[in-house]
Amino acid sequence: MKAPKFPSYDEAVNRKSKKGKTLMTKEEWEKLEEERKQKDKDKHVKSDKNRKRRTTIVFRTTEKDREIIFSKIALSGLNRQDYMTDAILNAPIKVVATRNVIDQCKKELKNILAELRRINGYENMAEKDKYVLVMISQIIEAALKKSL
Repeated sequence: MKAPKFPSYDEAVNRKSKKGKTLMTKEEWEKLEEERKQKDKDKHVKSDKNRKRRTTIVFRTTEKDREIIFSKIALSGLNRQDYMTDAILNAPIKVVATRNVIDQCKKELKNILAELRRINGYENMAEKDKYVLVMISQIIEAALKKSL
């Protein structure tokens, strides 16, 4: 058995009650229609509140690469999500030394240097560790000066 059809605005407003009054105003109908639409949307949305992994990563590939990827996944015995996560997180990083990469490395080195300088001031650190921090700081400073 099908559910009854939701009336259009004209059907709902122009329909008269037995006493000759309209059954609902346009604002009431719009509110009812909005609630119905929201209910339909909510019905299809899955809740993320109990999920450990909430974010999604999507990428495009060729059909050939897709077949190769899925055959590797099948041979691994892992599900797609675990295989992809493991493959990406544990893959070696291949870097092409473009200007952008070099600039990003400089930025990161400056952040590391600032943190090393902050840590270097701690009194309770072992002398050996302080010496290593000073040495690393000097190396980073020299690398930053050379690359400028």
